Amino acid sequence: MSYSEMLSQIIEESELSLRQISKRCSDLNLNITPSYISQLKNGKLPPPSEEVSLVLAKACGSKNQAQLVFQGYMEKAPELVKEYMLASSALNKIMLQTLCQTDNDGPLSTEFKKHIESMDVLSTLDLTSRFVNAEDSSSARELIRDITLASGEVVKADANGQMTNMFSSDDCMAPLIPSHAYLYILPTRTELLKNRDIIAIYPEGRKIPTLRRLFFMGDQILLIPDNKNEQIFIFHSFDDIDYIGKLVAYKIDL
Repeated sequence: MSYSEMLSQIIEESELSLRQISKRCSDLNLNITPSYISQLKNGKLPPPSEEVSLVLAKACGSKNQAQLVFQGYMEKAPELVKEYMLASSALNKIMLQTLCQTDNDGPLSTEFKKHIESMDVLSTLDLTSRFVNAEDSSSARELIRDITLASGEVVKADANGQMTNMFSSDDCMAPLIPSHAYLYILPTRTELLKNRDIIAIYPEGRKIPTLRRLFFMGDQILLIPDNKNEQIFIFHSFDDIDYIGKLVAYKIDL
């Protein structure tokens, strides 16, 4: 992602107008016009100084302040520095994939690989540094857990394997459970499930889980979202469902 694309995304996520952002920058002792911000986000001007990038990200309330500053630096850096950083990032991604594959004791899913490939140079460096500086195996496993959750996959939450965790990847159960809520899933025997229980499944062979509310209708199993814009699934047997478990708790404000 280029600097202008990253800035544009940060501005869009802030839901602020360029005039409002300009005013917030002024409150942070940086006077820039809405027109200047517009040219930056549209790629009509090169990345500004590190100070301007940092204030822009702060004004938008973004958590990606370091990423924006670093991306601006990368685009202005000499070619030799760029080549070195990109090559280091590629090697770090290979190391992270190997680490996670070894822990998983099997091939990684397509979604997991795409997540690692999509990481920017700074994020890759940060994760690799965490692994290199890990003092024990538990620290390394915590890193693998964080990467797995960020990719949208499910991980075991305790040593006994009695609970799994995941982030909701869509708003299928909104407004009750918004996207990115942190979910606690208990592997529950299907014969103990009741009407209106919320369960986690892998839909149609994909490895990004989703939630649905369960209904038994005659010889059919209906998996219905609270959000009426999402897909309804109909099955005749749990043997046809890639079932993960029953939702027992969730957190929204992380």
